[in-house]
Amino acid sequence: MKGTAHLLYCSAAIWTAMATPAFAQAVDQSADDEAEAAAQDSAADANDGSIVVTARRREERLADVPSAASVIDAASLYDRGGATGSGELLADQPSVRFNNLNSSITSEISIRASSTARATNGDPSIGLYRNGAYIGGGAIGGRNFTRLDFLDIGRVEVLRGTQGALYGRNAVGGAINIISATPEFDLSGWGSARYTFENNALQIQGAVNVPVADGLAFRLSGELVEQDDGFFYNPNNDVYFDQQKGHGLRGQLRLNRGPVDLTIMAETQSFTVPTIHYQIFIPAGTPGFPGGYIQNRFNYPWDTAPRATQDVDGLQALLKIDLGGAELSGTTSYRRRHSEYDLDNDAISPAELARARAAGQIGAATPLDPSSASFIVDTTDIFSQDLHISGKSGRLTWLAGADAYILDSDFSVTTTRTPTPANRSPGNIAPARLNFESYAAYGSLGYDLTDSLNVTAELRYTRDSRTITARLFDLATLLPTGGPSRIIDDSITADNLSYNATLAYKITPDILAYGKVGSSYRAGGFNTRLSDPRAPRPVEVLFGNEKSTTYEAGFKGSPVRRGYFAIAGYFTKLEDLIAQVDDGCALTNAACPVAAVAYLTNAGNAESWGIEAEYSQGFDLGAGSGRLALSGSRQGGEVKSGRFAGLDLAQVPDWLASANLNLCYPVSRDVSLISNVLVNGQWGGKQELTATSVDLDDYVLVNLRLGVEVGGFSISAFANNVFDKVYFVAQAPTINRYSQPRVFGVEARARF
Repeated sequence: MKGTAHLLYCSAAIWTAMATPAFAQAVDQSADDEAEAAAQDSAADANDGSIVVTARRREERLADVPSAASVIDAASLYDRGGATGSGELLADQPSVRFNNLNSSITSEISIRASSTARATNGDPSIGLYRNGAYIGGGAIGGRNFTRLDFLDIGRVEVLRGTQGALYGRNAVGGAINIISATPEFDLSGWGSARYTFENNALQIQGAVNVPVADGLAFRLSGELVEQDDGFFYNPNNDVYFDQQKGHGLRGQLRLNRGPVDLTIMAETQSFTVPTIHYQIFIPAGTPGFPGGYIQNRFNYPWDTAPRATQDVDGLQALLKIDLGGAELSGTTSYRRRHSEYDLDNDAISPAELARARAAGQIGAATPLDPSSASFIVDTTDIFSQDLHISGKSGRLTWLAGADAYILDSDFSVTTTRTPTPANRSPGNIAPARLNFESYAAYGSLGYDLTDSLNVTAELRYTRDSRTITARLFDLATLLPTGGPSRIIDDSITADNLSYNATLAYKITPDILAYGKVGSSYRAGGFNTRLSDPRAPRPVEVLFGNEKSTTYEAGFKGSPVRRGYFAIAGYFTKLEDLIAQVDDGCALTNAACPVAAVAYLTNAGNAESWGIEAEYSQGFDLGAGSGRLALSGSRQGGEVKSGRFAGLDLAQVPDWLASANLNLCYPVSRDVSLISNVLVNGQWGGKQELTATSVDLDDYVLVNLRLGVEVGGFSISAFANNVFDKVYFVAQAPTINRYSQPRVFGVEARARF
């Protein structure tokens, strides 16, 4: 009943958004035309630097922020067809890499060579924020945004480089703040319907904004997705690994009267999302695999049905109070995230194993168990509260605040096996309970030494407390098993003082130069998926905080009309680098012939460095207009001490680059041709923190969109991955993971 109601509300939001234009046009069409023309003239002269952001937790122009920051606004997202995942959203951002693990639950983002926590329950190395509230953390699903976060975006602020002084834990590589479109005090909305042919996917989205009374407005946003097909198929269970279906819904009420601006938001999503999938790739002659065993690139005979789901429920209250000379801002947030996925540990069915043995591909004595599977479940509750006050008096700019972050995560891994006379157990279940409490006080003080020279200092004190309780039980008897190593009761208490010092100089009224030094930390934690007793490198339970200090210098500004540029260089020193490694097990390892368990460890001290640049330029094209945005970065890093000394940092491409071209050409007063081309690529780098690591796969992806716009309605055709580039997402000794092939689609959109 509850799910049906959600679907009904979602559909109502969409169809209301699609149907309301007729009513809206009756208000005052001539006034609307004049306002639209004025807005278009203003937009034509604007540049990216004039966008107002809250990168330093107060409103200011992007061009005035002495730090590497970018903004993805709603208009640019609209031009390229929106985004439903982190990879799409961040494809044109310098120094930003989306580490795609095929499923949004386990994938993650890194910035400026920040390390990743793949296939573990560690925290991300960047700050993940929604409307200023930290939403990262938890056993799984906490290193990436959820699909709900991409619904009805107002803008996205991408802050590159150490942000520990104002944003706190885990903002080692930077922070990303997705800001939802808020209720406005006019009748407006949008709706879209998109269909892609290769995977038979239908997506419907929409939002409607309704003024309720003077200073009171309501906004309802929703989406519905149906995609049963895909590219990666499991014939044994007749299901696609990359299927998607579900719905999301958000309602917001905003009160803006006098000095008070308050927004209350409630949202929910229920989604089946793409799950982890991979191809078994074992060459001939490998011990235990005399004929070699290589599965089809897109067809995997798993005995366990692949499945992944993620449900989210959230509440937020956003408050601003104008105190006259100062502003008080508060963000209260609660989010419950429930994630599940199922994994076939041997990636093979009994019938397929029998066929491969008969064909001489797999040895008769090779210890594979088709009944071996893992079922992972995580429910994470996050409460956060931020309160800060900021102001400006003469040459002095100041800010003071405090925040609290409380996380509870219930996490379990159920592993099944075929009972044998030697071991009659059908498997085990490993439940764990993680609690994390963090409290902080922070502030900043800036002073204009002259009209062109400013110095700013930021400081943050954080106190963290983290506890873990984990056990292992036999599935048949439900009695404890595994011995003392499977009884985990541990805790970490740590405090941290992070700082940032910046010197900024206005070379001209339109160009800013800056230099800064700052520190941050990434929270340590616990590894709860322990190894098989035969593992060559058993999992370590505890890993400590990673600390970083970054030195940065840059230039940014708008030297030409409708143009904006930013360039920055940085050098980062890392203490107790948190890195992902594995326990050495593999299907081809006779000593431990099971899937490897990945875990986090402190890998010693390290250094990273890089240079990045971005430029955007608006231009006229006859009667039409366009905008070209270019970005590129070169980065690298190396471990300097410990057992990994001399190795390149993992998951750090040598080069990242993108180009985004948008064109709009009117053919009559109400009809325009529209197009968008987005190109992004990566080159170089190592996949793992090992001496024998494979290289990251190079790729260049091209997305193309062509259409026609008539008034507030448009229809377009698009191709994502135009040249059908399929690259390795990841490679391991026995498995390959591949990216998604090309898709063609059509989309209709309406806005008013």
